[in-house]
Amino acid sequence: MLPVPSFCRDIKGANVLVDASGSVKLADFGLAKAIKMNDAKSCKGSAFWMAPEVVNLKNTGYGLAADIWSVGCTVLEMFTGRNPYYPLEIQALFRIGKGELPPIPDSLSRDARDFILSCLQVNPNNRPSAAQLLDHPFVRKPPTSSGLASPHDDNISS
Repeated sequence: MLPVPSFCRDIKGANVLVDASGSVKLADFGLAKAIKMNDAKSCKGSAFWMAPEVVNLKNTGYGLAADIWSVGCTVLEMFTGRNPYYPLEIQALFRIGKGELPPIPDSLSRDARDFILSCLQVNPNNRPSAAQLLDHPFVRKPPTSSGLASPHDDNISS
């Protein structure tokens, strides 16, 4: 396992920046504020996107696989427009800690659902690497005639 910073990762839709050319950057202004205040040793992540091992073990015993869980939650958030455990509040932490997955809409395509479910493996050893995710059919699927790959099931009419 690679060394992990002493703060929680915070991958979520609000921290994904996309410019006009389609370049994607991850940013976390909340973390920058915490580092400025010399408070980076405490967990500053967002609960709805935290992996079970992060919720259960706090600042020890997790690695890069925790980010993969967050990527799955972020993709789900991008499709639904809501946090992954909406409308739950504090109960979300208990569900995450018990390994309960957030609801995934049936309307998503098989590839989108498979991508998300691959990321949301409760056992971090079963999650794919970032390189494996880049080779997933959901990521590699060519765009539709509209220029965008559809996250929704092709068999469902609009």
